[in-house]
Amino acid sequence: MLIPLKLLRDKPLQQQLHEQLRELIVSSRLAPGTRMPSTRMLAAQFSISRITALLAYERLIAEGYLRTVAAKGTFVHRADNPPAPAAVPIAAGRTVGRPDPKLFPAAKWQTLMRAALDGLGEAPECGEPALQRAIARWLSASRGLAVEADQIILAHGRQHALHIAAHLLLRPGTRVVVEAPGDPLTEQLLAGTGATLIAVPVDDDGMRTELLPAWPAAMALVTPEHQRPLGAVMPLARRQALLAWAGQSGATVVEEDSDSELRYEPAEAPPLMRLDRDGIVLHAGDFAATLGAGVAIGYLAVPRRLIEAARAASSVAGLYGGRLEADALAALLDSGLYARHMLGVRRTCLARRDTLIRSLRLHFGEDARIAGTAAGLHIAWTRDHAQPVAELALRLGLDAGCCGDRVVLLGFGLPGERQIELGVARLAEALADARRGTALSGD
Repeated sequence: MLIPLKLLRDKPLQQQLHEQLRELIVSSRLAPGTRMPSTRMLAAQFSISRITALLAYERLIAEGYLRTVAAKGTFVHRADNPPAPAAVPIAAGRTVGRPDPKLFPAAKWQTLMRAALDGLGEAPECGEPALQRAIARWLSASRGLAVEADQIILAHGRQHALHIAAHLLLRPGTRVVVEAPGDPLTEQLLAGTGATLIAVPVDDDGMRTELLPAWPAAMALVTPEHQRPLGAVMPLARRQALLAWAGQSGATVVEEDSDSELRYEPAEAPPLMRLDRDGIVLHAGDFAATLGAGVAIGYLAVPRRLIEAARAASSVAGLYGGRLEADALAALLDSGLYARHMLGVRRTCLARRDTLIRSLRLHFGEDARIAGTAAGLHIAWTRDHAQPVAELALRLGLDAGCCGDRVVLLGFGLPGERQIELGVARLAEALADARRGTALSGD
């Protein structure tokens, strides 16, 4: 099927293709149910890139003019003129960097859950005590933390662990230091205690410790291994300065460490808890980066002086309760299966991270400013007009968000390498078309 269109080379091709196809559908010259040519055929007919054809089709599908049928093709959907949808909004606090559920070790987990179910009620040392011991051993091996099982407070994920820490350390009117920018959901959690949040700016080395307040504070929450959201790694000098400040101000430091489960570059400095000599650091983490949100287990490693108080705070904030899941994760950690699984996930995510970086540099130049590459599941790309760029990237199949109007956050955990390559290529094409259209309209 040949489409009767005429594309001019001095105007944005994607825009022309979209507008002319829409006019053919609205005028009923392309009737509902008509099968459209493939994007490859359309590209060949008009000597345009397939990306241009894909983007035009995707926009028409989003507007309701076309629809796709699996294994059959793309068809005209409606001839009336539905209102164009608004741009995909970037929700405040949207999490970028989602783990791929296809990487979850489902077969191993099912086996471990069956074993936990078979042993239910027979082994009093299973469940939470077994998981506390397993996490303590894991932190010793992977982070070099000298903690025992009784220092591990279990939680239902990262946010619940931070909720326990907030109950332990904060009261109405007390001060808590947070990173700026930071995680909006965590800031809401902390503000809900009635505490006053003191925002300290971050730069390429994380929290700017020279700007820490001179007055007393109850708590400082930091993400030194992969700053959330910009991805900076805090160097040793700043970690030491933070601990010195905490000792002087009376603050307890909560070190949120979830993203370092996936580290792609050598550690620049030890965890804060390992540097701590005064018992003023809590180490918070979970297993979501490698196992996904379906395994909702987080933890706090607390200094010995706070064990009883932390247990009391846990009872107020909600005790962890998940015997079967606890048994399964403890077995996964102790058997070495988790370490092997994590290495496999790390290899996959490293390949996706490299593909994302390579694609951005290919389409947007070698000088594209990219940060946050050392760990985790997302990077930070500095560019103008971040929000509309992120909204467009999200619409084109990338895992995207933004931080202000200068940083686009791009996740590489869930999209595969081919999807990342295609998404970045589509984004570059769409932005180039937009620039050409703006330039022409300004002439």
